[in-house]
Amino acid sequence: MKHHLPSIIVTARDHRRLMHTAECLAEQAHPLAPHLLQELRRASLCEPDRLPDDVVTLDTFVTYRITGKDAPEKRMLIHPDDRMWPPAEVSVLTPVGLSLLGLRVGDRMPLLGSDEPIDVRVEAVGPKIVGAL
Repeated sequence: MKHHLPSIIVTARDHRRLMHTAECLAEQAHPLAPHLLQELRRASLCEPDRLPDDVVTLDTFVTYRITGKDAPEKRMLIHPDDRMWPPAEVSVLTPVGLSLLGLRVGDRMPLLGSDEPIDVRVEAVGPKIVGAL
């Protein structure tokens, strides 16, 4: 069954950075590279100062719930090069992080890169880490 994918919004700066990462990873046959490229190609671009507050973007905390899990989780979505505090982060190069990129509060997305019928749902967004790369 094909899921309807919600629209996603990505800042132009994050888009450039992630596109470079995805292209490098595609050359290495990383299993999530095709999914990241696909998401970036369908994303609407936005300048950072015009990004709505309820959009999941890099360097922003997101509270999400995975299908079948009792409790929501709260983590900061990060670029894989920016790891500082792994227990509080989720990389955009994981199925969960990739699925969350660009979503808005209330959106539900199939877990990209997974064969399981699992969704992730955004419950809250924020705070954004100011001064992050």
